Amino acid sequence: MLARPQGQSLPRVQVKCMPMPPNTNLGTESSRISASRDRLARRPAPFIWLESARRMAERLPLLRLQPQVVLDVGCAWGDGLRLLRTQYARANIVGVEPSHQLAAVARGAHASQRWLRALRGQGSTTVIAAPLDAGANAQTGLPAAQMLWSNLALPWAADLDTLIAAWHGALSVDGVLMFTTFGPDTLRELRQPEVKRLGIAPPAYPDMHDLGDMLLHHGFAEPVMDMEMLHLRYPSPQAALAELAELGRPAHQALTVGLRTPRKWRALCDVLSQRAQSGATAAIELSFELIYGHAFKPATRPAQSGVAHFSVEQLRASGRKR
Repeated sequence: MLARPQGQSLPRVQVKCMPMPPNTNLGTESSRISASRDRLARRPAPFIWLESARRMAERLPLLRLQPQVVLDVGCAWGDGLRLLRTQYARANIVGVEPSHQLAAVARGAHASQRWLRALRGQGSTTVIAAPLDAGANAQTGLPAAQMLWSNLALPWAADLDTLIAAWHGALSVDGVLMFTTFGPDTLRELRQPEVKRLGIAPPAYPDMHDLGDMLLHHGFAEPVMDMEMLHLRYPSPQAALAELAELGRPAHQALTVGLRTPRKWRALCDVLSQRAQSGATAAIELSFELIYGHAFKPATRPAQSGVAHFSVEQLRASGRKR
């Protein structure tokens, strides 16, 4: 079990359901996601977000790749930038954050170390305010990367297909994708009948097998998906729900209000308290199914429906060899 660190004020928050409908207006959705993440700039980084990044970083030494450019998509408060710098001292690391305010927080966290990195001959660390599905081109200012890292940014996507396709386009050939996201068993404590009767429901997250299929569909190779369950304990319902508020939420047109009144707020807290009192520890527990994804971008897209895809450069190279 993991205990949420204490010692900070716990504001009253709202929990809202987070469905992921098909994206119908990317520009509007990008603006809404940016506005939602602006609110995170006023909050500390949540423990589950930090822990997820730390556990993903433990897998970096297993890769032989030494990237020159690394993209941290959805860099949020910027802690992932530090973890990547520890592993790849000479790489140029670019954080991508939809929220201008949150990008400023991440930028400020690393500005004081810029001179020290230059003195040590290390690569640069920059943060760019851009959508999660920004591609590597002159318009966005993002370079093609040999690694794309993304910690818990995927749940914010209005359209997973659009996001994964953009990630594929942002990587150079033989580049590697590493990401974390939540699985369908996340927040199962809020899926109980007594909570549903309050009109409150957690978001619906995709299964890791579906994510693996999507990676293959968009041209990634050798996807590896695995998961682990994390159980966090909190001293009170307010502390548990504050953690969810710090995680933020994706803003979509299909959002419905989960806590409309103080009465509903108190009812949910009562339900969580009663469940805790019936347990052995009398603590509020929330479960998070943490999914890790890993895949490569091959030179040739795998054949689909009997059709293989080759780049123009590959065809030219083949002709020259003849």
